[in-house]
Amino acid sequence: MKENFNMYCTVNVKPIFLFFIGLCYFVNVTAQANAPVASTYRIAAEDGTWCWYADPRAVYYKAKQERIYYGYINSKGDVVISARDMRSKVVETFVLHEKLQIDDHNVPSILFLPDGKILTFYTEHNGRFFMRKSKNSEDISAWEEERVLTFGLKDRICYSNPVMLSDENNRIYMFFRSHEKQGKEVNWKQNYAFSDDLGETWSNAQSYLNSGGSYNKIPYLKIVSDNKSKIHFLFTDGHPKLGLSSVYHMYYEKGKFHQTGGEPIAAFTETPLDIARINKLYDSDKGKTRSWIWDIALDKKGYPVVAYARYPSVSDHIYHYARWDGRQWQDQELLNSGGYITKPEKSGKVLEEHYSGGVVLDHHHPQNVFLSRQVNGVFEIEHWQLKGRRWNKKAVTANSSANNIRPYVVDGYTGKPILMWMNGTYEHYVRYKTDLLINEKK
Repeated sequence: MKENFNMYCTVNVKPIFLFFIGLCYFVNVTAQANAPVASTYRIAAEDGTWCWYADPRAVYYKAKQERIYYGYINSKGDVVISARDMRSKVVETFVLHEKLQIDDHNVPSILFLPDGKILTFYTEHNGRFFMRKSKNSEDISAWEEERVLTFGLKDRICYSNPVMLSDENNRIYMFFRSHEKQGKEVNWKQNYAFSDDLGETWSNAQSYLNSGGSYNKIPYLKIVSDNKSKIHFLFTDGHPKLGLSSVYHMYYEKGKFHQTGGEPIAAFTETPLDIARINKLYDSDKGKTRSWIWDIALDKKGYPVVAYARYPSVSDHIYHYARWDGRQWQDQELLNSGGYITKPEKSGKVLEEHYSGGVVLDHHHPQNVFLSRQVNGVFEIEHWQLKGRRWNKKAVTANSSANNIRPYVVDGYTGKPILMWMNGTYEHYVRYKTDLLINEKK
């Protein structure tokens, strides 16, 4: 009987296994086939592009009106803000700065003041830093004159990330990158400045991270805040095209920097920080793989949740999802999303081989992940939802004729995620022709 049982298993498990694999393949293909093509979604902005290191770039706000507000760069280099009504779907648009630069680094970030007026911030790519304030609440049609903010620095500023903390009397913190040349050395810095009068005046910049004089150690930053007392920092110690780069996390609260677990690192004024003292989420010295960061959110307990990518090769962009459980990081690989979104130069060289399709979180429910991956040579958007220990996956776009990249979930909305993304041709950060789509059918 034992021998016959073994024969039974040997004969029958294989076809059952093959049937299961075939069924999984069928389900996956069917899901792709049933998903809508990108052209069935509404266009939120024609000729719009954004990068992913200046946020929030799209915000939900409800008072007298209920609208989403979003900033972007067009192919002429205009810095643009739009407002879209949640009911009528009518879109208003205003050009904040005409022909600043044809460069997606210059996308504006958006901050609402307590009275409903809007501050927007945008930069040149390693150049000047600009601010504009709306004249009226919830209105993008009229603005005060543009101001250039120096923060006591020379130019060479990039990215804008504003945060307002209610527990600090609505102090506004601004986080941005700068660099300075000292002889042959180039020192990249992450800085903060602050305003205690709702943006009327600003402190000088204070560097809290720097590259130690190494050009290759550019610190990239993503932040998230509870908008009360805490600001969480997700950052790297380099650009993946320049070498190995690790991923770090810390947070600020009540005048001090803290490790993820709460241990104090230093006072806010004791800067720049020694990066070697800050705990790593991902250690490239151990993993021997380059990395870059995409998003950070907070779960219901206030613990950080992170989306980032690892690059064993330029053709393999591996998305990761990591969450802090109160004691340690739980890090899991999501999938290999494929290669880069950029195109070769005339010389044949690809300048930005680590530009992924993108992976981001729903900040209200960070178990919702939206990612862009290559499917049959085209980048498509998928929605992954964590249920217990399993991921439910659904294609948002399929069979598209153009790439769908750099998804972003509109900040501040607590209902069904409002998803926006770029659709079109993206060759380089100075050569692009994309529209911004929204997850709403025509």
